[in-house]
Amino acid sequence: MNGNQLDYTVAGRATGTAQIVGMVIIETTAINSALTVRNPQDNTTALTITPLSGGTQPVSAHLVVTQLR
Repeated sequence: MNGNQLDYTVAGRATGTAQIVGMVIIETTAINSALTVRNPQDNTTALTITPLSGGTQPVSAHLVVTQLR
């Protein structure tokens, strides 16, 4: 958020075939805050999500951003 990593928003997996699930609510009162999706700062390798990784179902990813007033 605004160039700072929010540690409680990091999602990952224990093994190469485990499902990656992460859900978080970020609250800000600052006008025009910038939200960035990226690898954690200390992670030097790219996260690769391959089709059919460890299973028979296709992979999908979703990012939902909702502004509440």
